[in-house]
Amino acid sequence: MPGLRQWITFASLPAIVGCASQASSLRAQCLGGQRRVSVTDTIKITHLVTPRNDSDTSHPAEDRVAWFSPDHRRFALLLRHADLGQNTNRYTLLVFRTRNALVSSRPEAVIRMSSSSNRPAIRDIRWIKDGRTLLFIGEHPGTSPQIYSFDVRERRLERVTRAETPIVAFDASGDGRVIVFEAEPPAKNPLHRRAVRRHGFVVASEDLNAVVIAGDSEEAAASASDELFVQIGRAKPRRIPIEDDVWPVLPFSVAPNGRYAVIEAFARRVPGAWLPYRERVLHEFVAAHTETQQFSYVETYLLLDTQSGVVTSLVHAPKAWPHGGVVWIAGGHSLVVSNSYLPLTGAAGAEKELREIRPLLVEIELPSRRIVKIGSETAVATAWRPASQELILEAPDQDHGAPVSMAYQKRGRGWAQVAFTPDASRAALPVLEKTEGMNAPPEIWIADPATKHRRLLLNLNPQFARLCFGTEREITWTAAGGAVVHGGLYLPPGYRAGQRYPLVIQTHGFDPDQFWIDGPWSSAFAAQALAARNIVVLQTDYDGGGRSTPAEAPRQMAAFEGAIDWLDAQGIIDRNRVGIVGFSRTVYHVAYTLTHSHVHFACAVLADGFDGGYFQAIAAPYAAPESDAVNGGPPFGDTLRLWLQNSPAFSIAAVDAPIRLESYGLASVVGQWEWYSLLSQRNKPVDFILLPGATHLLVKPWDRAVSLGGAVDWFSFWLNGEEDDSPGKREQWRRWRRLRQLEEEEGRHPAPS
Repeated sequence: MPGLRQWITFASLPAIVGCASQASSLRAQCLGGQRRVSVTDTIKITHLVTPRNDSDTSHPAEDRVAWFSPDHRRFALLLRHADLGQNTNRYTLLVFRTRNALVSSRPEAVIRMSSSSNRPAIRDIRWIKDGRTLLFIGEHPGTSPQIYSFDVRERRLERVTRAETPIVAFDASGDGRVIVFEAEPPAKNPLHRRAVRRHGFVVASEDLNAVVIAGDSEEAAASASDELFVQIGRAKPRRIPIEDDVWPVLPFSVAPNGRYAVIEAFARRVPGAWLPYRERVLHEFVAAHTETQQFSYVETYLLLDTQSGVVTSLVHAPKAWPHGGVVWIAGGHSLVVSNSYLPLTGAAGAEKELREIRPLLVEIELPSRRIVKIGSETAVATAWRPASQELILEAPDQDHGAPVSMAYQKRGRGWAQVAFTPDASRAALPVLEKTEGMNAPPEIWIADPATKHRRLLLNLNPQFARLCFGTEREITWTAAGGAVVHGGLYLPPGYRAGQRYPLVIQTHGFDPDQFWIDGPWSSAFAAQALAARNIVVLQTDYDGGGRSTPAEAPRQMAAFEGAIDWLDAQGIIDRNRVGIVGFSRTVYHVAYTLTHSHVHFACAVLADGFDGGYFQAIAAPYAAPESDAVNGGPPFGDTLRLWLQNSPAFSIAAVDAPIRLESYGLASVVGQWEWYSLLSQRNKPVDFILLPGATHLLVKPWDRAVSLGGAVDWFSFWLNGEEDDSPGKREQWRRWRRLRQLEEEEGRHPAPS
């Protein structure tokens, strides 16, 4: 097929293959020829794209690094690298023979694709049971994402689907013949219809976000529920009518025999019979849902019959928030689902109470839908061993350590718990491992279990040898109220003990086993680039304590305040030069802190998130229960006084820090507007940046450059009084100098010297 050949390379290998290992830890002192980390360095690093989240320790280590073929004779690694010049992300898929990888870093095949959209160029990788063919979603600039197959032995890449709109997710039967996929709906502009021009647009069930983006066909399509299709062989795909909302973030699974698929979806119709389920947030979302509502956050399992194309409810009950945990058994004639509530109809006494309180682990026989309860523990099904008829599960450890492995054996039509034993078939296989740490960049190693010989397979970022990094170290402090908090402290290169530095607090989590050049997410965080500007950066832990209650934000505020007090007492920071950044959920924590804390902050960044405010609650009624939960009730009647006390926007007069707001996508502007409007009305320094085509987790290199570069400049400007002479930033500096003049006129505090 024309154009496909340029995406496949067999002879030339990435520069990372076979390079020497990084030092055990990065140097914090700049040596000759080294320079400090920049925002560009941050964006252009090579990332390993993993099959599962690295923090998910419920699976063997190699399954969190690579995609292994069913016979384990091959594995695939996926790498991502940003091209700032072209504003694209380049993806490289490396396929190795497992045994050969023990002695050579040369892959058997290499596939390269690039994406100019917010979607990955290669994703949803699947091996089919022949062990030589890969299926995946692929795209290239100017093309719509489609499903491709790649025969490793014959080195043949073929397009399997010809969907009219971008394919966003898929799964397939064991032989790859039956494919179920989701695709974006056709782009439509409801405001350009003749009837609308004549009679106007009737706002019925839409929230304000939907109305705002109604005139933008591309964003409206991306924000709408996806369409569902079934394709058998190379026949034309058949669209499956579905009432509920399906999204790429909600997984689905096709049975090995291809007859059925289980789909997680947001329920459009939320029955009143679901009100007795007692999990608080679920109960509130069920109670708040109305028949006219366009969307709900209540999830449920659906069953698709791929032959008839009929979609029905799997268990006629909601599911819990955790995703996944669906395992097919008996070749697809039965399945196990985790985290599903069971119907209350017909249940009584202790059984009914159990079903109201918690989701359960059950087997569902098909097509009868007979439900067999396996257990009531909070365990997640991960694998099926057909030879021993054993179901493997992982349960969270009570001490928050590695999950505990469990096993149940199917006996007739029932189940019995048995002792868990490791999979013997894996014992002789080479072990693939991703190693990294706070100051050790990720590398891929492979080891022979028999000889214990271990060798470096991939050094992902050899260019780090030319950079000097700030040292990160783990610290612990006590928050007000006595809670012990952990975080990662980035010290600038050449850090001098006794010198007091400005501080930026980055929120939303800390992991001492991860190398974060930026932070836990791709948006807003730029830890090493800030350290390079002689700013100490603290990446704070996020324990989730009190989540969705009025205690949530005060708990996080106490952690921030405790960190500032501790770092000040250690002589590390200048507490008069402290900035803070919130993203997504932690926008709320930062907003609350800025309006309720006794600590003075010199500046802040609030990037694309939930703020616990009144305007967000009325703009998106389906999400209002979350705003009500953190503020103590709805914003009227007896609980209005709680909003006046708790909601950050009602206390915005207390804000004395220059604020930078970031919105990703047109609909996001609505969520940030309350703060922008109120601060502007009070003539307080506020900078508002909209990235129109961005997603919540920033993907495009130019979007990341605006967010990360803007944050580094913002904190450098307000904390250090620094500007650079980049020609493209002249308007930015002029704008910010006017904001500084506003601040100085009010006499809050002088500009940094």
